[in-house]
Amino acid sequence: MKNILPKKGLSMEEILRKLKEYAADDLDPYSGRLFTIAFEPGVEEMREVAFEAIKMFAFKNMLDFTEFPSMIRMEKDIIDYSTSLMHGDEQVAGTFTFGGTESVFLAVKAARDCFILKKGSITIPEIVMPVTGHPCYDKAAEYMGLRVKRVRVNEKTFAADPDAINEAITEDTAMIVGSAPNWPFGTIDPIKDLASIAIDKGVWLHVDACVGGFVLPFMKKLGEKIPDFDFAIDGVSSISMDPHKYAYAPIGASVVLFRKKFYKMFSQFSNLKWPGYPIVNPAVLSSRSEALLAAAWATMHFLGEEGYLELARKIISAKNKIVEGFKEAGYSAMGEPSVIAAFTSEINLFKLSDEMAKNGWILMPQKGIASMNIPPSLHLTINPIHEKLADFMISDLKKCTEVVKELPQTEAENLLEIFSVALGMLSPGEMDIATLAKLFAQAEKVLEVQGERILQALGLEKGFPKEMGSIFQLLASIPPEMAELLASYVVIEIFKKGI
Repeated sequence: MKNILPKKGLSMEEILRKLKEYAADDLDPYSGRLFTIAFEPGVEEMREVAFEAIKMFAFKNMLDFTEFPSMIRMEKDIIDYSTSLMHGDEQVAGTFTFGGTESVFLAVKAARDCFILKKGSITIPEIVMPVTGHPCYDKAAEYMGLRVKRVRVNEKTFAADPDAINEAITEDTAMIVGSAPNWPFGTIDPIKDLASIAIDKGVWLHVDACVGGFVLPFMKKLGEKIPDFDFAIDGVSSISMDPHKYAYAPIGASVVLFRKKFYKMFSQFSNLKWPGYPIVNPAVLSSRSEALLAAAWATMHFLGEEGYLELARKIISAKNKIVEGFKEAGYSAMGEPSVIAAFTSEINLFKLSDEMAKNGWILMPQKGIASMNIPPSLHLTINPIHEKLADFMISDLKKCTEVVKELPQTEAENLLEIFSVALGMLSPGEMDIATLAKLFAQAEKVLEVQGERILQALGLEKGFPKEMGSIFQLLASIPPEMAELLASYVVIEIFKKGI
C-alpha cells in the first residue's frame, strides 16, 4: 500500500516522532563502532557549528550565484585551501561538488572532451585503471559513453602496477587513474610512475584522493611515509578530494581540481540557446542548496591546521593499534595501510563480520577477485574516534575469531553453495550485447515469479539485516553480472517496500 500525504499537516512533535521511528534501525555514526563509511572525529562542538551553517544557507540556491554571491566566496576559500594542500599553483581551478562521484564525473567529462577534440574524430574513449579503482569511474563511463579497462595490481603491495597500466593503454585511452589511497585496501598507488606514463603517452592522469586528500598531507607532516601524489608531480591533470571524509564535513561535500583553468572549461556545462536565463553549471547538478557548502566551509575553518594535525595523530595511533592487534589475532595486512586497512585470513571472513556485528562492531567484508589472486578481506576505515576504542575492538576480534573457527557448516551455507553453482552456470564467461540481452530477459521472467521467494531465502523480506555475511558470501561466489542483477533487484524491492 502506498503512503500518501495527510490532508492536514503534522505538527513538529508528530513529525519528529515519525522521523525517530524511521531511524530506529539506523546505526549510530557518532559511536566509533563503525569502520565503514562513517567519518567521525569525536568533536561534538564541530557538529554544532556545521548544523548552524546548514540552517543559515539551506534555502539559498547555488544555481544562481549572481543572487547568492556568498557561494562564490565560500567555494573560493575551499578550493584555495584544497589547492594548497595539493601543491597547486595559480593555474589550478576547481569546483565544489556534492560527492566524490560527481567530482569524478567532471574529471572524466573534461578528459573525454579534451581527448576527442585532440583526436579530431568521434570514438569510444577508454579509461585505464587498476582493478582497485572506485566503481564511480565505471558509472561515469556508462553515463558518458566511455569504456573502462581494469588491470591487475601488484600482488604484494596491492597498489597499481605501472607496467599493467602501460600495457593496457591504446590510441583510444583518454584517461588513466591512480588512487591515494584506494578504497579496498588503503594502499597508495605509485603516482610518480603513472605520471611518467601519462606524459610519455600524452594521456590525462586523474588522481583519486577522495579518501586521502584532506588527511595524508597531515600524516606526512607527522612523519608517516606518504609518497607524493599531487600537483607537485608533473603529469597529474586533475585531483578529486572529499571534505566529507577526512575533513569531517557533513555528507555531500567534494572538490575536483584541474591543473589548468582551461581543463575546467571542459568540465562545465553552458547553454545560451534557449530564450531563458544564461546557464553556466560548474557542477553536474543545477539547483543545489548552499547548506552543504557552508557546512564544509564552517567545519574546515573550525578545525584549522592544528585541529587536522591532531586528528591525523589520533588516526596514526589508532591505525598502529589496529594493525598490530589484527596481526596478533592471526590476520595478514594487505599492502601498506594508510587511513584504511584491510586484512585477510584462512577463516571465513563473512562469518567473522557477522560475529563482530553481534558485538556491535561494523566491519566491511570484501569479496576479492580469485582470478587476480586477490583474496577475500575485511576492510576498516580508521577514524580519530577509534583511538580510544581500538583496544576494545581488538579484544572482541580475538574472541570472535575463536568462535568462527569452531562454527560448523550450516544447512543454509550448503544451500548457498548450490545456489552459487546454479547461478554461475547461468552466466557465461564472456558477455557480449546479445548474451546480456538474453540474460536480462531470462532474469526478468525468473524474478517476476520467484522474486519474493529469493528475498525470503536471503532473509531480506523485512529489509537488510544487521548480519549480512551470508549475503556477501553469495555475491562473492557468483559471476559479477549475476551479482549485479541480483543486487539491483534486491535494492529496488527494498526501496519500493520502504523497509
